[in-house]
Amino acid sequence: MNEVFDFTRLWKLMKYEVVNYIPRFFRSLLIFASVLVAVWIFSLSIDIDVMSFGRKGLIGVLFIFAVALSPYIIYKDMNNRKKGYMYAMIPASTLEKLISMFAICVICVPVLTWAVLTATDAFLWMLSNIGIGSFESISLYNPFNDSFLVVFNRELGEFSNVLDSILYILSIVAMTMMFNTIFRKNKVLKTILFNIGVSFALIMLMATFVNAVSTEFWDNLGEDIAPLLENRTAEEIISFWMAFWRFVGLLLISAYLTITYFRIKRVNY
Repeated sequence: MNEVFDFTRLWKLMKYEVVNYIPRFFRSLLIFASVLVAVWIFSLSIDIDVMSFGRKGLIGVLFIFAVALSPYIIYKDMNNRKKGYMYAMIPASTLEKLISMFAICVICVPVLTWAVLTATDAFLWMLSNIGIGSFESISLYNPFNDSFLVVFNRELGEFSNVLDSILYILSIVAMTMMFNTIFRKNKVLKTILFNIGVSFALIMLMATFVNAVSTEFWDNLGEDIAPLLENRTAEEIISFWMAFWRFVGLLLISAYLTITYFRIKRVNY
């Protein structure tokens, strides 16, 4: 039997993780669903239909946060010094563990999250139909048409498509998977602080670079780029820009997964 990858062994691993790990995510998912209920109750208490204004957006935000946090919830003990040995003892290769982890977080988790949030919304709609509250219809959130950025910036909606939404979900899951294997305690907080620190450092570096470079440099750069944009429509320029960032996204996903692979392989207990 191949020690690196075996499909039968991978399938058994995925079934094991779904049976043993998904229930803990489902319990956490109920907390996200309760936010919908809490907002609905608040809407009733102030006699204003708050839900009708941003119900779909709220479901979108809850969906993204639930998916993003799923690696921390499902695989929280994988590098724990006391409990991690159970994960290490699973009869599967490092590659199989990586594939299973990624597949569960980008397939099982989004489907389960969508189902629970939609079922919660449908339940509240049913209560409204018997005279409690007022829902016009069930809010069927579509993660392939609504990305995290679009939730907060609706005018970007025309540039959002299935590919970008899938790429966004893949990238954010790959990133949180990586940080889940790097940090042992306070994983979410450390991830947030790390990303804030990196963002701040990049902003300061860029600001320093911009201030250090002369105006002549930017003028020459603009003259060099101008010929490339001649006879190009706005749609073509936007398409090129989006293709560039999709390529960057794929590179980041590859880097995140590579680091995660070696962290799983070399984790010490």
